[in-house]
Amino acid sequence: MSLDAIGIISDDMDKSIEFYQCFGLDFELFGENEHAEALLPSGVRLMIDSKELMKKLYPAKEIKRGNSMVLCFKFETSSELDERFQFLSEKKYSVLKSPEDMFWGQRYASVEDPDGNQIDLFCALREQ
Repeated sequence: MSLDAIGIISDDMDKSIEFYQCFGLDFELFGENEHAEALLPSGVRLMIDSKELMKKLYPAKEIKRGNSMVLCFKFETSSELDERFQFLSEKKYSVLKSPEDMFWGQRYASVEDPDGNQIDLFCALREQ
């Protein structure tokens, strides 16, 4: 058994796809803009489903904003992380934590996607 996909429920498919494209992801759309998938370099798929589709599939389930999950994107260098963070900030995505070198040996930052999910950006700190 292996983890094959991570699913995100979206209030606005176009906004969510635009956000995750900021991380270099290329999405394939299915249905009438109700489901999108991008294959990550690790082989795991990131799936975005519209709230409307989820309501059709699970009519009795309450769908809440920001489902207490965190996606973490690893960068090779601090400068790559800082550039991506600056890009996301300029696009007015909500900043949860500006980049900072952390005691556990990573440069770390967090933003929020359009659906209220926490997105972490990190890279290993290199010894000087």
